[in-house]
Amino acid sequence: MKQEGLIAYWPFEKDCEERADAGCHATARGVTIAEGARFNGVDSAIEIRDHPQFRLGANDFSIAVWIHVDDKADVVGDLVSKFDSEARRGFHLGIVSASGITSTSQPNYRNVHFGMDNGQIDKQWTDCGRLGRAVNVKSLALVKGQLYAGTFEKEANERGHLWRYEGGRRWTDVGATPDGSNAVPSVIEFDSALYCATGRYNPIGSSLGAAQNTKAGGRVWRVDPDGRWMDCGKPGAADAVPDDTTVTGGYETGKADEATGLTVYRGELYVTSHHRRGAFKYEGGKNWRYIGPNERLMTFTVFQDRLYALVNGRSGVYRYEGGAEWTPCGNPESSEQVYSAITYDGKLHVGTWPGSDLFRYDGLPRHEGGGQPWTNMGRTGYEREIMALALYNGKLYAGSLPMANAWRLDANGFTFVGNVDNTPTVYLRRVWSMAVFQGKLFAGTLPSGRVQSIEAGRMATCDHALTAGWHHIVAAREGRKLKLYVDGKLVATSSSFDPPDYNLTNDQPLRIGHGVGANFCGAMRDLRIHNGALTSEQMNAFSNIRAPPETHP
Repeated sequence: MKQEGLIAYWPFEKDCEERADAGCHATARGVTIAEGARFNGVDSAIEIRDHPQFRLGANDFSIAVWIHVDDKADVVGDLVSKFDSEARRGFHLGIVSASGITSTSQPNYRNVHFGMDNGQIDKQWTDCGRLGRAVNVKSLALVKGQLYAGTFEKEANERGHLWRYEGGRRWTDVGATPDGSNAVPSVIEFDSALYCATGRYNPIGSSLGAAQNTKAGGRVWRVDPDGRWMDCGKPGAADAVPDDTTVTGGYETGKADEATGLTVYRGELYVTSHHRRGAFKYEGGKNWRYIGPNERLMTFTVFQDRLYALVNGRSGVYRYEGGAEWTPCGNPESSEQVYSAITYDGKLHVGTWPGSDLFRYDGLPRHEGGGQPWTNMGRTGYEREIMALALYNGKLYAGSLPMANAWRLDANGFTFVGNVDNTPTVYLRRVWSMAVFQGKLFAGTLPSGRVQSIEAGRMATCDHALTAGWHHIVAAREGRKLKLYVDGKLVATSSSFDPPDYNLTNDQPLRIGHGVGANFCGAMRDLRIHNGALTSEQMNAFSNIRAPPETHP
């Protein structure tokens, strides 16, 4: 008998078929059944044609599902989605890891996002304040549920700072660089702790003149809860680095000494260095191992369980093969610098200079032999460079140079979504960093040194990294808010909305294991879609009665 209020139910015990007699048939590819449905993170997907049962309108509804996050899966991906990208109408639920965001590299990591939209967006960006005397907000990243920023300061007696967001325009200074350098270009959560990198940044390339503080940086630090900065060494300082990897001329036509692009990949920490060519892998203490390639790297991105490096030069993109081996993936046409990357609609996308073009990587999946082609997806208006990229509420957003504008990728190209920094008398302005936090998109700028935010649709976001293992997730539209529960606990609530503004009905298929971002990598079972919000008794029943074993499926 069909349970009251149950729209659809997939137990994933024997196959991928729906069991609540909703009258819909699932088309599955690349999904195996073994203690749940297992998705490979590359091309596994389940799709159900549009059906009256899934036309939710402006009504309350709930999604409940058990998922398994593999221990070293950096990108978990989409769970359930029924979203019309062109109209920006519908809902999506997934675990988002964003990487490749200029020097920040990894602002969001395993964050659960539940969003809906009906073509709604703020009319303008909200000023979230200037961070001290910052000129550039070089990094934005979530660490243990809080938003942090790293800044560059230009004057001789100033140092780069680490900041924690407190809401409104309030920021707490977590400390200045212990080595006296002028920038904190990268912030990340690794091994349940906050790590950041320091650097000597030269803003000549941004037409701000030379930095007055020229003290060397290029170190990585762990910042403990008591405020102590623990030195984790300087990547590239070891004698093992080949002499011919030294960068002569520096970064942006001036001398630079930065550790950037901190990235977690398969449970280990990696970093790029602007005073040496190539990348480094952390081996504990103050030890870093050089792993190549002999290129000036901008940052990293993780796509389909592989680490990619973006090149500050005409070599484009490299894929890491382990050890010190890298495979060239080609250079997007006319690109001289690959600045940023994001996974969108199941594909890797990169932002470039000097054409401000977005390119999609159409290489074949790795198990089919790989590939090289890049497809131009359009240019951000009259700009010259795409810097930050973000996946936010079902859409790809980009920040640009020289006007510091924000853009959204739509069916007919990029749509302008506002200016983020209008500092007068400066003709090279940048949206350098982006992160999704508390349901909003945050952007850090140069030269104002401010952070701005914008809200499109509504989102409930769990801003803590989801741990490995089995988790029960419930996403609910309830009255005037979205709510998100993880393992029976309310972890996030959206801002309030007027229900009639969010009629979610569309003619798109219901997608399971794929959707707006990355394909799901992991296991799934006991997926339910309900009319209305679940009661606490129902949530307890679903999370306890069918609790999977603790072992890997």
